[in-house]
Amino acid sequence: MQDWKEEYPLHGTKASQLNQATSARSRVEQLLLKPTPIGLFLDIDGTLLDMALTPSTVHVPPGLAELLGIVATRLSGALAIVTGRPIAEADELLRPMKFIAAGVHGAEMRTTATGEITPLTPSFSPALLRDIRIAAISIPGAVTEDKGTGIALHYRLAPELRDSLLITLETLMPKYPGQFTICEGRKVVEILPVGFSKGRALRKLASLPEFANRVPVMIGDDIADLDAFRAAETMGGFGLKVAGENFSKNEASFTGPADVLGWLTNLRKVL
Repeated sequence: MQDWKEEYPLHGTKASQLNQATSARSRVEQLLLKPTPIGLFLDIDGTLLDMALTPSTVHVPPGLAELLGIVATRLSGALAIVTGRPIAEADELLRPMKFIAAGVHGAEMRTTATGEITPLTPSFSPALLRDIRIAAISIPGAVTEDKGTGIALHYRLAPELRDSLLITLETLMPKYPGQFTICEGRKVVEILPVGFSKGRALRKLASLPEFANRVPVMIGDDIADLDAFRAAETMGGFGLKVAGENFSKNEASFTGPADVLGWLTNLRKVL
């Protein structure tokens, strides 16, 4: 346990000098030093991986999957991926490892690492899909990603498209009442089934046997992760932000994905 303290001199800093984010990270580290069992919930893009121009061009750091596998083993399986990506895409990025996971913001789920992926909501109607695709085509520069149980319209290649995308999608809501909701992310607008969120997904995963009697810790970088942070906190846990386009370094617990990976590397030493 001493190694953690040596590698994180944060613990010797006066509490009055710590901002709220640093304090939350410090409190999680103190729990691990006791040790207190935690359950770890991880976003992918912007949290474990640096953002890229398109979802298909992300770079996966060497050894990431193996690192997560070691941490999951030492947590007795209490590690879950909570992502906006489909679970199959997450598996491809983290192969050969597979983990308990919630994909498409909780619209699909895998409740055991070796289990099947289960869609929790029917696919959008053909009419809605057609109208969404027509809307995307009408705005050159937007990249459409069909997730099966959701649609993402990426505008990282043309950041000025945000307002046009939102206005266009909002015009569809009266035509399809109660069928979808709009969720903003990092240079992306997602169309999701009503009632699904990362917070709901985290609460469901936290009820699994692997996470029983553990303090939930969610790490994420996006606006969509806020609901998961709140869910973890209402269960006595923590939401740790990663700095980037949505959270400043002053309010974040981690400076970026490299900081998260460094933390996970040290985490495996104290578990």
